[in-house]
Amino acid sequence: MVLDPIERYPWINFPLEVKQNPVLSTMPSGKRWAIAGNTWVEVPLEATREDLPKWLLYKRPTPSYEEVKVEGSKGNIYTVRKHTETGKLSCSCPAHKYRGKCKHTKIAFEN
Repeated sequence: MVLDPIERYPWINFPLEVKQNPVLSTMPSGKRWAIAGNTWVEVPLEATREDLPKWLLYKRPTPSYEEVKVEGSKGNIYTVRKHTETGKLSCSCPAHKYRGKCKHTKIAFEN
């Protein structure tokens, strides 16, 4: 029987913060692991997905853009995004896809 990692590794501060959503995997050897990228923690065989936050904590990244919905000339709704780090604008309309610019970005974020 495998001990809970919190008891087995008392010098490690659980939960470990990870950058990828963790999964559980049982290997052919019969050992069960909680895995997130390069971080592997051996867990009890009876561990479930609901147990993962005790050992591996995944925080979903927050979007790094501001998003605005804009109505097009024919009534279609397009999504315009302004990336906070670069200031780059993007739009879901066909014109922006092909030309790299469109009137919706100007409407959404008048400079």
